Amino acid sequence: MFGMNPFPPPPDLVIRPAARDDASKLGQLWARAFPGERSAAERTEGLLEGTDLRGGIETAFIGEVEGRVAGAFRAYRLETHLFGRPIPALGLAAVAVSPSFRRKGIGAALCREAIRIGRERGDLLSILYPFRVDFYRRLGWALAGSFHRFRFAPESLPLFPERAGVRLLEPGERAPAIPELYDALLPRRHGLLSRSPTFWKDLDDPDRLVVGVGDGPLEGAAILRSRQGSRREEAEVRLEEVHLSGPESYRAILGWVSAQRDQWRRVTWDALPGERLHDVLADPRRPHSPDRRGLWFEGERVLRGPMVRILHLEGLGRTLGTVPGARIELHDPVLESESGAWVGTEDGGLVRESAEVGPGALPVSVASELLVRGAYPGIGTVREDFRPVMGIDDFHLLESF
Repeated sequence: MFGMNPFPPPPDLVIRPAARDDASKLGQLWARAFPGERSAAERTEGLLEGTDLRGGIETAFIGEVEGRVAGAFRAYRLETHLFGRPIPALGLAAVAVSPSFRRKGIGAALCREAIRIGRERGDLLSILYPFRVDFYRRLGWALAGSFHRFRFAPESLPLFPERAGVRLLEPGERAPAIPELYDALLPRRHGLLSRSPTFWKDLDDPDRLVVGVGDGPLEGAAILRSRQGSRREEAEVRLEEVHLSGPESYRAILGWVSAQRDQWRRVTWDALPGERLHDVLADPRRPHSPDRRGLWFEGERVLRGPMVRILHLEGLGRTLGTVPGARIELHDPVLESESGAWVGTEDGGLVRESAEVGPGALPVSVASELLVRGAYPGIGTVREDFRPVMGIDDFHLLESF
């Protein structure tokens, strides 16, 4: 497979930055490709008014064949944190192909163009949520993490005494307290994205419930959304985001949720594997789930993603530091400038020694997975002073895009 492109570019495909006149066509394309999320009109407005959290029409690219819309994608400018270090990244989203052009290599061509755009503008990594893992893996992305979605009754959590430190935050009180906590935790997290003030614009939404831990600067916080339903059994709450500085704030939030058992009958919590929430829950089965076998549970679902891809190995080596003399061999069939043998320099950088792809070269998808795990030989991904919150170094990307 080395040296072969499994996705030959389709003939006559032109990919270009979208213009304002394209907004309506893009809105219709994405509404068909992702039904049930937002209407075509809502998507068009988001592009034209720039009301989307990550940008407007300037983030969109359109693919055409003989003037007809064949597909599109969005290329967001992000900053992720790799074991607490800020890294510029391409957020690839909304990859969609028109029904008339599917199974013709259009989707892969759009992704290759996004990779080129990201690398040329200085992004070192790319991040996405996959519609199909194997498709993106063949183009160089690797799974970076997962969430375990638990649905359980509040009384399954202990009534930890630390819950006494939790208080409701009213609209107007939530900012700047929540953004300040988030920014303070970035150097101790792996995968979180930097957020602009625009991202927090809905923080004071009265339909959201926000709680904080601590009377001074927050030690922890949770953003929740609840639904009462027509019957008491339908009352449920979902924890949209949880930000914690340590085990004490974690127990505080858990205990506070447990204490709400008279208001909500069901809780949805997307936990990182490292949280080991199943060890805390007394009964991790979903409320009203059939008891097929006494000791079996339907307690969690695994959400796979995001996926991460290396775009610029030399830039990553310079940012993260390399072992002097370390030899790193990479095979990237999309970015030929990345393929070959690289050697660590005395000043901690990385130089390309040869463009030849040897038999020991790592496919870029494998190399990307090792990088995110902090296990890429020769690259000092994890700082010696990195102390992750609660010892959890799972890749943690809260928002989708």
